[in-house]
Amino acid sequence: MDIEFNTFGKNLLEYFVKQFNGNKKKNPNDNYIKLVMANDFFSAPEAIAPLAGIIDYLKALGYKVYVKYGSNVLRSSGLNAPFLVDKNQYELLSPMYKVWRYNSPEEVFQIVSALVAFLNHKVECAPGVLQAFEWTVNEVMDNVIQHSQSEYGYVVCTATSGAHISVAIYDNGIGIMKSFKNSKYRFRSATDAIMAAMQEKTTSDPEKGQGNGLWGMSKLIKNNKGSLSILSSSASVMIDKYNNIEKKDRSVTLKTDTPFTIGTLVDFQFQCNNAVSIQDVFGVDYDFTNLTLEALEDESNRIHIKIKDFSFGYATRQAGSSARIMAINYVTQSNMKQQIIIDFEGVGIVASSFADEYLGKLVQHFGFVVFNNLFKIINIGKENMAIVNRSIMQRNSQ
Repeated sequence: MDIEFNTFGKNLLEYFVKQFNGNKKKNPNDNYIKLVMANDFFSAPEAIAPLAGIIDYLKALGYKVYVKYGSNVLRSSGLNAPFLVDKNQYELLSPMYKVWRYNSPEEVFQIVSALVAFLNHKVECAPGVLQAFEWTVNEVMDNVIQHSQSEYGYVVCTATSGAHISVAIYDNGIGIMKSFKNSKYRFRSATDAIMAAMQEKTTSDPEKGQGNGLWGMSKLIKNNKGSLSILSSSASVMIDKYNNIEKKDRSVTLKTDTPFTIGTLVDFQFQCNNAVSIQDVFGVDYDFTNLTLEALEDESNRIHIKIKDFSFGYATRQAGSSARIMAINYVTQSNMKQQIIIDFEGVGIVASSFADEYLGKLVQHFGFVVFNNLFKIINIGKENMAIVNRSIMQRNSQ
């Protein structure tokens, strides 16, 4: 069967299910699926994450799936062969716009750490955004392991600097409503189950969790004026940036030999420019440990950045941009309370474009006085000192 995709987004699942079921009714023995993507087809996370999971499910049933790609972004996304942590370590350096399949806490940690590291040097974010992102992704990915009874989870993340970070997490599991089967809760509909799961201390199993995951996620996203959508067991709940709630039934049951209702999809966006107060959500006594900054702290509680360890190098303007955004994010995340050491030890001659984009623009961003209070450059040789000084002076003269 051929299934053509000309659009993408929140209705893609219904479209795929309708096309699959229609073809299956006409040709019940057809186990070959060809997915044809339009040339301008771009996959949003909420489309590609569940589609990758469903492809995996159909392959396990014996279906042959072929994808004709319409764009290089989609071709390299792992749609038809999701990325695996143990086999794709190099890809963790650039984890965005990729489908990651996971089934263990260790894999969750590595994927989330890679996403946070990438965002730290690519997307400038307001206070609390990256911390809220990290907390939320960890919680939702862990929910898949703890409650879904699915063999795997699937996660996709995209980001637009100055706009938003989008994440979709999907599983082929039993759905939120069925996960409460052996609990004290009784719901009349799948929609009621989704709404209840977003309430504080609502959990299907107190031994596995305290019921703070989806509740905390919804509160953080509301605090940020982001958006959230949860699809599970043929129902969905969508909350927009104005906190408007839309509930609807969804036709998402594949008519395979054993009918399969698509599992759970959690899709959310954080706005990069809207600060998030984690204390407002969890209370003033909540202590969020920023593992990224903690790993960089020296014995004097300073954030120690070693240029030689930059995965993106120090030879291009793009590398300088990544270094500058990372430095700004570290200042934001530390609430301007920790000095940042920029260490040139072991660094060869840096490119002038790197020095300008990194330090020239960094001084321009903060101003000389604030920069000198926040940053300290150490172990820099005469040649690099001359390059950096020239970049700063030229940038300042503009």
